[in-house]
Amino acid sequence: MEDVRQGRADRWERAWIAAVLAWSGVRIAAVATLLDRYGVNPWWYAAIDLGSSVPYGLSSSRTLRALHRGDRRRALGWGGLTAVAFAAPDVYIVWAGRALPWVAYAVVGTIFFTAAWWVVRSGRRANAVTSLSDVASASPAV
Repeated sequence: MEDVRQGRADRWERAWIAAVLAWSGVRIAAVATLLDRYGVNPWWYAAIDLGSSVPYGLSSSRTLRALHRGDRRRALGWGGLTAVAFAAPDVYIVWAGRALPWVAYAVVGTIFFTAAWWVVRSGRRANAVTSLSDVASASPAV
């Protein structure tokens, strides 16, 4: 049964990485269309975004797996890599952009803080599920 769960988790992980790469393509197109005139080089952005997408997809998946298992130490390590990989493209936008309109900063900030909120919420849910599983396994059989 454990092999089936592991296989299912691996398939979801690969699907998540594919979705992250697809979203990266959307972000690259938006940057090329909207931010080129403000000094954000779309080729550099594409390299950074694509280069951080696979590490982000993999590490975010592994963070949630570790939280689900209750392995907070491993989750913290994967979570650090997740944060760096997630922030890298947006840090480049803020660093390279010259006189960006305020809405560009608002969009970057909103994306970053929404993602941070989602990670914290998902981690709490994973910990709650783990805690309930621990309680259920420790309960005497009736």
